[in-house]
Amino acid sequence: MDRGKISVREIVEFTLRRGDIDSRHVSNHTAQEGARLHRKLQKAAGEDYAKEVSLKRTMTVQEDSLTIEGRADGIFCDEAGKTVIDEIKTSEVHFEDLSEDQLELFFFQGMVYGYLYAFQEQLTEIAVQVTYYQTTEEVITRTRREFTMTDLQLFMDHLLTEYHKWLVFQDDWRRVRNTALTKLTFPYETFRKGQRELAAAAYKTLKTSRRLFVEAPTGTGKTISTLFPALKAMGEADGDRCFYLTAKTITRQVAEDALKALAKNGSQTKSVTLTAKDKICFLEERNCTPEHCPYAKGYYNRINEGLWDLLHHENQITREVIEHYGKKHELCPFELSLDVSLFCDVIIGDYNYLFDPTVYLRRFFEEPKEDYYFLIDEAHNLVSRSREMYSATLSRNSGNAFQEKLPKSFRGLHRRLNQIDNEFELLQQRSIEEDWRFKHQSLMPESLINRLYGFSEKMKEWLAANPGNPAEETGLAYYFEVQAFLRISEIYDDHFETTIERTYTDLKIKLFCIAPAPFLDQMLAKGKSALLFSASFTPLAYYQDVLGGGKEALRYKLPSPFPPEHQRILVADYIETTYRKRQASLPLVVDAIYQMVTGKTGNYLVFFPSYQYLDEVASLFASNHPEITCLIQDTQMVEEEREAFLARFEANPIETLVGFCVLGGIFSEGIDLKGDRLIGTAIVGVGLPQMNHEQDLIKNYFDDAQGKGFEYAYQLPGMNKVLQAAGRVIRDVSDFGVVLLLDQRFISPRYQKLFPQHWRHARLVHDTQQLQAELSDFWRTQNTV
Repeated sequence: MDRGKISVREIVEFTLRRGDIDSRHVSNHTAQEGARLHRKLQKAAGEDYAKEVSLKRTMTVQEDSLTIEGRADGIFCDEAGKTVIDEIKTSEVHFEDLSEDQLELFFFQGMVYGYLYAFQEQLTEIAVQVTYYQTTEEVITRTRREFTMTDLQLFMDHLLTEYHKWLVFQDDWRRVRNTALTKLTFPYETFRKGQRELAAAAYKTLKTSRRLFVEAPTGTGKTISTLFPALKAMGEADGDRCFYLTAKTITRQVAEDALKALAKNGSQTKSVTLTAKDKICFLEERNCTPEHCPYAKGYYNRINEGLWDLLHHENQITREVIEHYGKKHELCPFELSLDVSLFCDVIIGDYNYLFDPTVYLRRFFEEPKEDYYFLIDEAHNLVSRSREMYSATLSRNSGNAFQEKLPKSFRGLHRRLNQIDNEFELLQQRSIEEDWRFKHQSLMPESLINRLYGFSEKMKEWLAANPGNPAEETGLAYYFEVQAFLRISEIYDDHFETTIERTYTDLKIKLFCIAPAPFLDQMLAKGKSALLFSASFTPLAYYQDVLGGGKEALRYKLPSPFPPEHQRILVADYIETTYRKRQASLPLVVDAIYQMVTGKTGNYLVFFPSYQYLDEVASLFASNHPEITCLIQDTQMVEEEREAFLARFEANPIETLVGFCVLGGIFSEGIDLKGDRLIGTAIVGVGLPQMNHEQDLIKNYFDDAQGKGFEYAYQLPGMNKVLQAAGRVIRDVSDFGVVLLLDQRFISPRYQKLFPQHWRHARLVHDTQQLQAELSDFWRTQNTV
């Protein structure tokens, strides 16, 4: 049986890699930089040096064939006439600081090339040379080993035997998977309203390799309606694997639940949920070095045994499953989840695993295009998240903090830090002389970037040579900050602005990505097809534009699955909440909230555009109505505090509870208070982001590009927060509730056109009496249903 092809590097690294995880020993060179240095060394080797020699051989193991292929960096004959395979490696680490395991891995790769070439040329012996180029000091070290063809044949037999069992497992699983998925049926007896249509649209999109932007209101069942057709298409050998990406932990849980339901209905898939490194780390404080972490020490010695155990006993690999096998085999749980993902059909995780240029999954997305499906949940969040991912900030204080802890004896590193600080000092003096605290420019700070590259190489060398130094922790934090800044500098173009901000205690330089759409488009192009969906995707054309959809993307909007009479939308046009009118309208806002929460005993939420506004209203409300129990969202709530807050919203309440929260915060989306756990929401204001320098840069950019600056920078992001907060009320077909929109601006055409279809029945109320009457009428009507 033909088992396909594999590269020399892949088979060697997977089968033979040994040693530790060590965050200090990861090269920061890009592929382009590595290729440049390879060319430099190859050119210097002379005319008789054959470079980038393609080698390939199809080999048989246990009646199966496997083709191994790759390019040898160089082949030449030495002075004695012996053929030498040259394996070139470049890094900032000094040669003497390389671990024995790392050097062995270099030789193993060269040995495979040596075997392929010796077999091709019918040689009985061959030499393998590792040429190691230390980049900071440009030191070249060469080391050589001699091998007979018998030695290499034994080596290759062992390599193939070890790798073959993984190939058999993978191919056997793929047959089991596809057979099961072709027979898969929808896991529920009936489709919800709109669910069949969404599943059909998703299936057609995936089969035709397109992108689809979908607005599907809460309750449609978007997760199962996209995962089900994705698995069906995968079973038909149309896709290799599916990435379900989202912004919040709770929506990852929904995806896990959907996969569980599909598994009960006959689906055979292996899935893994990726959890952030800091969250899943077994240590109290993460330190990815073998001296501090037993799960990092010797990780590669144990990983394949752990993977084999995990894959033969589990299909749905959740965080709990990863933690269990991580402890069982003493493996870093984060790295274990990444390594097992190579064998999984569905990968659930955060947006950053695809889009973030610093942490995206290189093992999947280095190649130009693969047969992947991308399912992007709650994709409205990707607008702001992508700006963060493609931006980077460098703080003067971070560098100074490291320099203060760094012993004076490391003069070379101090010199590099001083050079960087001098760049900051020039900007500091300029800002004082010219009397500004914020400045922006289209040009990137080239001089600073050059200083940072010099520091980065010197720092990599220092980290490798000084493990456990008291300054290491602070230095690593600053080093990662620099690395992120340099990565963004490499993609910096006319979609960016450089901002400089001087505070009373610090100076910060930011490479600010105003319009990340081209970068999102590039990453979506790494897959075969993509579905981007959200309950609040109005207007779809805006999201298609800012999320890299391109003109060819499809758009689809579903109506609400809930009866419109179950919800009453009330717009209070007598309340003005603009900043100038805010104080004057406080009593009216407090009274409107009171009318809502006394209309029927139950649980309510009120959302505000800022904490300051929230505090003012909540204080006056508590003073005027002390008999009503109030909860207030704090600015810094840990997970336990969030859970305790939501736990207060009990089913079948016997007294009224009202929670005061902020728009766009942790309680305005992603929470699921079904039934009478929440029966009403008031939204104060239209949700406009606070005016600041960055929002104004966005406004100016889109004013110049499309004449839609205010919409793109302020109005549409604000309205999305409003729609998300309002969506907390009706979560199921049997739910009832009210939504109050407390702002005169909601009646303007600019906002009315953004109302979703199921808000078209919204009613205007002109005063307190009319508001009270509408609420009474609604609850009286529900009591008769």
